[in-house]
Amino acid sequence: MKKIRRLIIILIIIIVMGGGFFGYNSLKHRQKEKAVEKQGRLVVLRIEKNSYTLSDFEDYVRQIIPYGQEMDSQVLSELFNQFVEDKLILYSAKMRKVELTESEKQAFLQRLTRDYPPQEGLKEKLVVDGEWQDSLLIGKYKYEKIKEVVVTEYEIKSYYQEHKRDFLVPERVMVSQILVRSSDLAVELQQKLTRADETAFRQAARNYSEAPDAYKGGLMGVFKPGDLPYDMEKVVLGLEEGKISQVFQSPYGYHIFRLDKRYEPALLEEEEVSRKIRNILLENKVKDIIMKEVEELKATYHWQIFSENLPFKYEGKENG
Repeated sequence: MKKIRRLIIILIIIIVMGGGFFGYNSLKHRQKEKAVEKQGRLVVLRIEKNSYTLSDFEDYVRQIIPYGQEMDSQVLSELFNQFVEDKLILYSAKMRKVELTESEKQAFLQRLTRDYPPQEGLKEKLVVDGEWQDSLLIGKYKYEKIKEVVVTEYEIKSYYQEHKRDFLVPERVMVSQILVRSSDLAVELQQKLTRADETAFRQAARNYSEAPDAYKGGLMGVFKPGDLPYDMEKVVLGLEEGKISQVFQSPYGYHIFRLDKRYEPALLEEEEVSRKIRNILLENKVKDIIMKEVEELKATYHWQIFSENLPFKYEGKENG
């Protein structure tokens, strides 16, 4: 009887201690949640009388950077600078009575519900949530500033003349291959094709190669130095035009390479790169206009950053 009573007492003690342990853990978890919640309410930016919290910035980051991706203080500082600039533009847009039309809102909602997987009640939730409207308003404000930007043919020509080195294309080679699993078959094919012409090589590739490019007669493509693995590139670049290599072993099997054509270094013509230059110049002009606008807004409105409330070392100007 005494043994049973003692056993019961021990069980009660264990239960009480266990309950205390889980209760303590639960308390610590709640305290941690409250601490995180409290930190999220800390003000990190103030523009005139508008305040933005750490939680606002974290929501902003989640819209740009995939969840779970690690970021150092430099990246976070750049994102925070962007956050500040967007909020300054948003404040200016509202002060200047820039508004979204109903058609602009509906067009955005239609694009969103069309481009994203269907979710029940998504459109209704978005109507309640005002963040997307703020993003649209920022975009509209920026567009009004840059909509007249043009790039002239003279600017394209001048850029090409001043940056010709950027359009130099290094030596390139057109390469084909036959890939098989058997070393014996690879040796046999290599011996047969050593003195064969291109047509015979292409047909052999279609008949025997197990590479994805077999249907193209083994044509791999055009490569510049550094595009291929080092050992493979060493073999390919050492070939004469129209010649095939010895059997080359890789983790994929046994290769026979053919150097189809060698292209000498060349300068791309202006016509070939005019679209690329236009995009470069357009992007630079847009960046300059937006940067100038942001600097004017920083000088116009009172704004302040509270870096002590940021969970990383902020690198940037803290007030204006």
